[in-house]
Amino acid sequence: MLLSLSSPTAGAQIAPDGLAPRAPLYVTPLISGVLVCNGATRQPELKTLEAMQDWCETHRQSGDLAARSLLDRLEPGGPAGKVRLGHTLLIPLLELFERRNGAWEVSEAKISRYLNAIPAIGRPVVVYLMGNHFDSSSELSRELAADTGNLLAYSTGAAGSSRYIGHGVIPFTLRSEESIPVNRYRFAALRAVSKRIAEMDARSRELIVAVTLAGELHQMFPDFEHGMGAFENIQVTDYSAGSQREFRLWLRQRHGTVQRLNRQLGAHFDSFDAVEPPSLDIRKTPLKAFSQHYDAFAAGSLPLFGWLWDPQQRVQALSLYVDGRYAGPVGRGFERLDVQRAKPEVASSSTGFRGAIDFRNMAPGRHAAQIVAVADGKRHLLAEREFVVVPPDQSSTASAPAPARLGGLPEASGISSLQFWLDMPRQLQDVYYNPLAREWDEFRAHQVNQLLTRFYRIARSQGIPARLLYSHQIAAAVHGTWNTALFASDASISNTSPWRAGINLYGASPAAFELIRNRHLRDYGVPEFNPMQGRNAGAARAAFADHYRAGARFVSPFYLSVVPPRLRAADDRRLFDIAPDNTADGADVLYDALEWFVRK
Repeated sequence: MLLSLSSPTAGAQIAPDGLAPRAPLYVTPLISGVLVCNGATRQPELKTLEAMQDWCETHRQSGDLAARSLLDRLEPGGPAGKVRLGHTLLIPLLELFERRNGAWEVSEAKISRYLNAIPAIGRPVVVYLMGNHFDSSSELSRELAADTGNLLAYSTGAAGSSRYIGHGVIPFTLRSEESIPVNRYRFAALRAVSKRIAEMDARSRELIVAVTLAGELHQMFPDFEHGMGAFENIQVTDYSAGSQREFRLWLRQRHGTVQRLNRQLGAHFDSFDAVEPPSLDIRKTPLKAFSQHYDAFAAGSLPLFGWLWDPQQRVQALSLYVDGRYAGPVGRGFERLDVQRAKPEVASSSTGFRGAIDFRNMAPGRHAAQIVAVADGKRHLLAEREFVVVPPDQSSTASAPAPARLGGLPEASGISSLQFWLDMPRQLQDVYYNPLAREWDEFRAHQVNQLLTRFYRIARSQGIPARLLYSHQIAAAVHGTWNTALFASDASISNTSPWRAGINLYGASPAAFELIRNRHLRDYGVPEFNPMQGRNAGAARAAFADHYRAGARFVSPFYLSVVPPRLRAADDRRLFDIAPDNTADGADVLYDALEWFVRK
């Protein structure tokens, strides 16, 4: 059962505000410009954040931070009660260096500048130790980006830098070897700042609610800003030479002998050294061996997804039938912000439905997938597609029998007020199962976990308690159109990891709470949160309350800002800027909901 404002935690005594007693929930928005003092915001001659921060230091006003003033306006009187307002302190690891005698060294002064903000603001804090592809603003990061050995790679070569809503993106490697230059710097900074956190005075340490590690670690893909839902002509990482060596070693450790590997894959490799990660689309490129094939479906799963807007709540369930046989439920409540943006009458961003067909053991030939909606106790046909399972040798399937299917069902289009659409798959989508592609995707997920594990162990070795350490991972699986294979990161969200789960959520969908429930996540955090409920103030408020009821330790709205408008990047569309004057995706409504919630 999903928790909501109308379904409080079973058995708990509910207070008049609708929130059952529990440990405090910390609302800790990330604040852009967190080191800027109030005085600097009134100096129009200051043209960069760095100049403003230097002005604060020179004029000894670093203790009078604009971030504290903003938080005090949102929650007058300080943090208290069931919901307590704090902030997220983002520390980019590669910005903690300065050049001395031609070499880059960790600057204790820069670490102090960040950590001194904790007592200066004097509120609960989530310390975000960023060391991923968004750690891109420093001179050191740009220098490291010039060395392709520090970068992820497509099969065609190193992935290039890009932009995302006004911020630079450098696709730094996910390999965890410390000999890689970018890792030497990331890990050195992580050790230094973790040690300083562990050595802070007791009063400052008590303000620390959590420490989130690395930022979103995931594999990369072209058109980073818009390509999350790509399924055609995909490219993925990491095909760097070092990553390919690690893949072969991983296969050896997993299978033991090349003979076992060949039996598992139906392949004919002479040795593990002969294995190449799959990277070629069989439709476009002649293959020397079928094991070279790779596309969005090569791991054996064909996604089906679309959207359904049912304002009268006529539909009770969606089910998937393949070749006339029941194949399982179709999940609902996935994020579809694109639908809400395109259709003003759709009042929710959680209209997505999604399922998948495991075709690994299906016979070659045509098959029929049907999505059936149960409405008012009767079955209706919502959508159907045929797809074709092609054998590895691409031999003809023309003689295969026509697929069976359910017949005689009324069309769901006859249900009043219902709107829906099936986006994927296309009609007669051809699919080819390559077992090595499945191994490759699992290895890519392993790389993500290995680097996050390395960050965790370093932080622990310097004295940060395990109870404070959270991941900072994006949950691609709750988005209705995203290709989760591009990210290869969902396996890092688990209740068996040594770190506590930190899940970045853009949207407040039932699918997100289903993931939290199904993976048995407890005391989880939301390091980046924007419910994106548009103009729906009630839904925005409910999004905060639902995380309280689901057991979150902290929720970090992303983001508030004290940066003067004149300093914003030219391509900053303020997409996530939570402010009273920003109507993009209801950011002004979210500001009101945030203020309402922290005053409960």
